[in-house]
Amino acid sequence: MKHANGLSVIELLVVVVILGILLALGGGWFSSDRMRVNQAAQILAADVNRARLEALRRNVPVGLRLNFASGANYYEIVVDSDQNGLDSNDPVVSRTQLGQGEFGRIVGRLRQCTAADAAASSAAEIVFDARGVYQLATSRTVELSIGSYSRFVNINPQGRAQIHPSCP
Repeated sequence: MKHANGLSVIELLVVVVILGILLALGGGWFSSDRMRVNQAAQILAADVNRARLEALRRNVPVGLRLNFASGANYYEIVVDSDQNGLDSNDPVVSRTQLGQGEFGRIVGRLRQCTAADAAASSAAEIVFDARGVYQLATSRTVELSIGSYSRFVNINPQGRAQIHPSCP
């Protein structure tokens, strides 16, 4: 007598149903909006590090200019070549627009998660001096979100960027 190898139709249906249930339950964790926000937070954290390294490489202050007001929703890495603070005459190394392309619908905003954030709430710039030292003695927190899903990028007083699921 021969023994059949493989799966029967009923066994195959049970496996497909179980996989469907698992996919339905876990599908929210792999949504494209979540991936976009996570990716934007990682890029912002990397750009903070890039600004610090540009300051060291160029031996002049370099900073991130955040503009989340009135629908602008972008940030720029700016070289303070004249060393008089970040202004419109300074060259822009890169600009990241959050409301279009891969980052469609992402909204960025400065947050006041800590007392230090509240003290620096008016500063929409993260500036590193020529030695790569962060110029504010307080932390800054940027929230990136789509709908109810958010990631918080906190720049600590040492100038390191860390990504958090909630206000740090």
